[in-house]
Amino acid sequence: MNLRPLVDRISKQPRLPWLLAGLLLAGLLLAFGISAPTGLTGKDEYFLGLRIPLEMIEHDNWWIPFIDGAPRLRKPPFVYWLTRLSYEAFGPSLFSARLVTVAFALLLLGATAWLGRLFSGKWLSGLLAAGVMLGFAGMATESRRLMLDIPVAALSTTAFCVYLAWLGRPRWPLLVGAAALLAAALMTKGPVAVIAFGSGVLAFWLVPPQLRSALLAGAANTPFPHLRRHAPAYLAAALLAVALPAYWYWDVAHSFPQQFTAAAQNEIEERGAGSLSFIPLSGLLLLTLPWTFIGLATLVRHRSAPEIRFFGWWLMISLLPFFFIRSFERYLIGTLPAFALLCAWGLQQGLAARWAARLGAAFPLLIGVALSALLWRWGYFLPALTLGVALLVFGTIWFRARSSSAMILAAALLWPAFWGIAFPALGVNAVPAALVDLARERKVYLYEGPQPALLPILAQRTLRHVQKIDGRPAAGSLITVRTEDAPRLQQELAAAQVSTREIFRYSALTSAGSGIRFARQGTTAQDWKTAWAEHAPQALMSTILVYEVRP
Repeated sequence: MNLRPLVDRISKQPRLPWLLAGLLLAGLLLAFGISAPTGLTGKDEYFLGLRIPLEMIEHDNWWIPFIDGAPRLRKPPFVYWLTRLSYEAFGPSLFSARLVTVAFALLLLGATAWLGRLFSGKWLSGLLAAGVMLGFAGMATESRRLMLDIPVAALSTTAFCVYLAWLGRPRWPLLVGAAALLAAALMTKGPVAVIAFGSGVLAFWLVPPQLRSALLAGAANTPFPHLRRHAPAYLAAALLAVALPAYWYWDVAHSFPQQFTAAAQNEIEERGAGSLSFIPLSGLLLLTLPWTFIGLATLVRHRSAPEIRFFGWWLMISLLPFFFIRSFERYLIGTLPAFALLCAWGLQQGLAARWAARLGAAFPLLIGVALSALLWRWGYFLPALTLGVALLVFGTIWFRARSSSAMILAAALLWPAFWGIAFPALGVNAVPAALVDLARERKVYLYEGPQPALLPILAQRTLRHVQKIDGRPAAGSLITVRTEDAPRLQQELAAAQVSTREIFRYSALTSAGSGIRFARQGTTAQDWKTAWAEHAPQALMSTILVYEVRP
């Protein structure tokens, strides 16, 4: 396979200042508001991602992460390693933790831009694709939380990029680089990395030879001569990619056999392998807003174009496994590069159909108007006004659909106003400073929930999460609990003959697993009507109780 002409073409870079300016702008938009304690979060972040590196520091664990004194074996530790390094470099905080995800989000944008440049020969295509991806709802939400989905997608997509570069210039450093990136992806979220990386590779080799030649000048007509010629290189790269992950899994299986077996069984049960799931359909719709219907329209209208057929195959293969396992929408982040490239190609053929732009913009507008109205009703006038202006600009540009660059910029700016200004103003998971000060000095047990969700990172200590009081907590330690869970806690304390006294209580909107579910458990429609009528969110708030264990 001779792709040297293509490699020579893509080596011609646009002006560096423009690339750096674009990278800086993207970083600012993605990182805007990530240090807010009342910003978007989720249970996997505040229960695991933020706490595990803290415990790694407190107990000086590196190889095998621990949480609440037990090994955390369901996911490999690569992102936790990086977060610990960030904590130690910048101090434990929401900003230093989420900075890890923002960095991977920038890597994912860069890889997508490189792919656009590769398949078209023009940097404009790559920059359009990166701009489209920057405005995806999925990028806007997942890049501001310390989760595993953005990192595994970034590492897998970059591994695919390096693999394609190796096809053009078969040199061992490129293949080693692809294998190392894939190993890092496997050490981030296990087998999901194979889906994110393998879907692109498989799509490339499954498209008809004439399409593959049109995508990459000089590509082999069939994959088999190439595979036979480079079989030793592929074998060596595969062994290199799986060596570290395989050793890690082997080591934890032998070091903690019972816990590892339980973790593996739990993971299989939760994923429900073999059961039909329609998450890929809803996930693709939500993650790619407001560009969803522009991408789908491009796929239908230009399906005969070689680039579109490749992007379509890549998208379909990356979605297919998730139809047969239970998952969350964020698991599909690895499909976003293919969809962004699809949209960018469509934009280059002409302006988007107005019906597709309007339909894609409708859902963000409806949600944004509802949030803005809620903020205004509850007296948060400045955030409501800011979001209202952002929605007005976004809606005007998208309903007219006259300029691709204006649409890209409007979508990219909408989400920071949404998640960086408006949502944090609601005060979800707000923690009084007095409780943070107590948590820095006392031993704290977070009962059930756990709430306060972000108390560990604010106090810069792991704190202990318990689902049941079985034993005697140390005298003077604190137990935090929501009023919804307080009756069960009191029963367990009585059975353990533990005496406590309430020393603190406060009310706040609290996360209930998902980042946007913030109303009290058991909230009814009447509670929402009351909160609207009273111009205050008290009817939706949970009350957090803080007990002190008495001698």
